[in-house]
Amino acid sequence: RADYRVSKVYFESLPGFFVTGNLYRPIGDGPFPAVLSPHGHWTYGRLENTALTSGPGRAIGLARLGFVVFSYDMVGYNDSQQLPHTFGGRTENLWGLSLAGLQLWNGMRALDFLETLPDVRRDAIAMTGESGGGSQTFLLASVDPRVKVAVPVNMISLHMQGGCLCENPPGLRLDLTNVDIAASIAPRPMLMISATGDWTKETMEVEYPAVRAVYDLFGAGDKVEAVRMTAEHNYNKDSREAMYAWMA
Repeated sequence: RADYRVSKVYFESLPGFFVTGNLYRPIGDGPFPAVLSPHGHWTYGRLENTALTSGPGRAIGLARLGFVVFSYDMVGYNDSQQLPHTFGGRTENLWGLSLAGLQLWNGMRALDFLETLPDVRRDAIAMTGESGGGSQTFLLASVDPRVKVAVPVNMISLHMQGGCLCENPPGLRLDLTNVDIAASIAPRPMLMISATGDWTKETMEVEYPAVRAVYDLFGAGDKVEAVRMTAEHNYNKDSREAMYAWMA
């Protein structure tokens, strides 16, 4: 396109298993900051393009702002068809295999992929996603310090931990909540985007103050912010614009 480029991507995260997606790049040589962009449980996955959410829309918007963006599939969505999104069961659990674990692993390997690109700044990689992609965002940022900035959208809740196997690694939330996990990202910058029409409707009064208290312990209270949109579960234009400003 006139002001960005899109490439098809696939690579092995495990022998014989492929991570699939699209890479959006600004025009120019860089090096540019980068954003890892997982998606939620929408019908068309990373390619969902409606007023409610648009994976291509946010990737194009970020590319136009000067970011390299890797938008990749959850297991079982779009080009990722080697395993279904229902992967897992008693046998897999005995071997320590889970859908949530595989997607977290894929996220780590996606960071590896971004680090190999000559036009990406290895010290400036961020991550943002909504719903199930919001879970992926704060889970990966929690365990991998290469995520320098996190913007989880419509997912950090004290009373809803995620409704899919891909958000629930076995045993993870015993005496632990999404707020605890997200707060462990401190002191790296994080923007919590919430909505009035889902389980993040109390973020400004409940979850954000709890996370902010942890950031304050690090003397980094100015590194965490929260906004709430009057909308249903989304990653809409208003939410994207809040993210753009924070990333910039």
